[in-house]
Amino acid sequence: MAGKHIDAVRSLEAARFSAMVEGDVEQLDSLLADGIHYVHSNGKRETKEQFLGALSSGRRRYRDIEIQAQELRQFGDTVVVTGKLYVELETATGSLASQMTYTAVHVREADEWRLISWQATRTASDS
Repeated sequence: MAGKHIDAVRSLEAARFSAMVEGDVEQLDSLLADGIHYVHSNGKRETKEQFLGALSSGRRRYRDIEIQAQELRQFGDTVVVTGKLYVELETATGSLASQMTYTAVHVREADEWRLISWQATRTASDS
């Protein structure tokens, strides 16, 4: 049973990153919990409304998100994802391309998995 939930959350992670690149705010709205704490790699925390608003207004555009590593662990109705990403994005203050490590926490609410917490940290370059 746990494997089924892990697979579901793994699929939702891929769908969320794809929706971020496509700017699909409607899809993201269904994948994010209303009470999400979304902490970007620069330390800025956003609510669901702030995160979706930045995408829908064009203030933030994700150009590419590539999953490089992922580990998922289930604890009851919670799945914790730790991983590494390559992210390219454009914001009002410029563009960014970097490796990131992240922790994502998904909770099951009314039989639907939703992201409740996100924290990303830029990884120092290997060079």
